[in-house]
Amino acid sequence: MPGSADLPLVAAALTELQGITAPANIEIKDAADRWAPYAPSGTLRHFAGDALLHTDFAPDNVLITQGRARLVDWAWPTRGAAWIDPGALALRLMDAGHSAEQAIAFVGCFPSWRNAAREALAAFGAATATLWREIAEQHSDEWKQGMAEHAAELERVLGTDL
Repeated sequence: MPGSADLPLVAAALTELQGITAPANIEIKDAADRWAPYAPSGTLRHFAGDALLHTDFAPDNVLITQGRARLVDWAWPTRGAAWIDPGALALRLMDAGHSAEQAIAFVGCFPSWRNAAREALAAFGAATATLWREIAEQHSDEWKQGMAEHAAELERVLGTDL
């Protein structure tokens, strides 16, 4: 939630993860492949990278214990551009009650996000909105509908001049 004492702990965990390169000898999905069906044409190059990405900051996947946040449930490990995880976190912050602007301001503490090309962030917003719109069309669960709405708002904000 906005103002939560857990936010600095989550930022610290993600900062630590941002420094980890995905092991080359382990087969995991590449971000460009993962977002290929959803990203705008010609933008997949922005998703490429060698960072180890968690990509799913759902509340059950961030365990706060002993004064530290731990990322658990690595169901979607991905190799790609480091800025993707802050984008995924921004969407979950919105689901927790942050506005899109607040969520984007929070993830601005990560150099990978701050230094990403505006076109890359806009492509992420569009890809995320398309993905969640597809999920919401297939499932009427209230939380999935909410995520689709948040993703559409994230797309709108990332598509404007940040």
